[in-house]
Amino acid sequence: MGRKLLALAALLSLPAAAQAQVDDPRAFVARSYAAYARAANDPPAEQPRAYSPRLRALFAGYESWARAHDDLVGSLDFDWWVNAQDWEISRVAVTQAPSGRGRRTVAARWTNYGRVDRSRFLFVRIGGRWYLDDVVNGNGREPDGWTLSALLRQRP
Repeated sequence: MGRKLLALAALLSLPAAAQAQVDDPRAFVARSYAAYARAANDPPAEQPRAYSPRLRALFAGYESWARAHDDLVGSLDFDWWVNAQDWEISRVAVTQAPSGRGRRTVAARWTNYGRVDRSRFLFVRIGGRWYLDDVVNGNGREPDGWTLSALLRQRP
């Protein structure tokens, strides 16, 4: 099992109250991309990921399936933050827009080895805290993108 999956498993085992909250969704996404940009092909130390209960449950289900099927490659065979297995991130731009009461959308655009990519990070406000609830890359559908929650539900 990869280093990212092991770190994710440890994070998912924490009670919800122990998980980091997101004070500023745009700053959270910008910090994450800055960490990826600092080191090509070397994932940053597992950052506190403030997932919504829904997204946390989807990751837990995926992780459980992955542990039981070590011989299969799951739908997350890449790093979803950068939409790639290898990266050299540059030209990162991050913007934020309200998406209705208790919702925020943070758009990130970056260049990876000369290819421009983009994702939208969907945040929800629960109990006065912001939590990452989903990520939509490109148009959100294959072959020109994906939605993280849909990938976490897929099984080969």
